[in-house]
Amino acid sequence: MARKAKYKKRKWEGFRAMASRAATFAEEGGSRRARGDFRVKSGARVAAVLDLFRQLKCPLRACEIGELLQLAPSSTNDLMKTLVEVGYLDFDRKAKTYFPGIRAAMFAQWLANEQPGLQRLEAFAHTLRDTSGENVVLFAHQQHQVQVISVTCGEIPPPGNIYEGASLPVFGTAAGGAVLMVKTPAELDEIARRTFRTKACGKAVVSMEDVVRKFKRRGYASSVREDIIPDNWAIALPLPAIAGRQSIVVGLGGPIARVRDHERELAELTRNTIFSCFGQRPVSLR
Repeated sequence: MARKAKYKKRKWEGFRAMASRAATFAEEGGSRRARGDFRVKSGARVAAVLDLFRQLKCPLRACEIGELLQLAPSSTNDLMKTLVEVGYLDFDRKAKTYFPGIRAAMFAQWLANEQPGLQRLEAFAHTLRDTSGENVVLFAHQQHQVQVISVTCGEIPPPGNIYEGASLPVFGTAAGGAVLMVKTPAELDEIARRTFRTKACGKAVVSMEDVVRKFKRRGYASSVREDIIPDNWAIALPLPAIAGRQSIVVGLGGPIARVRDHERELAELTRNTIFSCFGQRPVSLR
């Protein structure tokens, strides 16, 4: 029981630290998502609540949910009551806590059956985090960006612009570099056209082709510059095709002294963990 309580506390503190850094990032003029500037805020809040339960895996009080998601008490209560009414949350009157209900479980079961390979992603991320001690982030390729789909916090929480749902550019990031490692020249050119103005596109493609060739030779991508995220460095590798998806990559990041100085060892650890969890080596490079 003591070990379980310690693990829960670690997850709670990790999520709280990540939420705090994301809030600071938003206050300093961060991305639209970090500022909570969504077209339909209520929809984004529902997703945030369900994500919170997925990460913490325990019943929560309304005040705890409001604190972690930085919502006003009135907004939190209204949202919780609505989710209970539609059956996606259950409310324990005695403990005053909420937990995902039968409808949410049925939806999750259907999705897990449709995409069975995705069930191994969370176990993979936790295994890699436990063996490396660093932050493990899963990304999905979306046109000219990579979107964070999962963050498993290491010993030192990730920077404020790395949170679930955040989007980063393909060009100039380690995760984006891992995506480009498995793209054809035509696909790379298309991503560049979506990213840059017409005049800058050609130069960007030539420059990035050189970087991608370097990544392919050594078998993993890495941060390109130190100043993009100060005192932080990352490596990234493309994962084998999972549930028909070809563009999921894993990023492993932390302070420069911990990651950049041990890139090769961490890349080899990541390759071995990919093989042990998925039974396949990282996706073949073209």
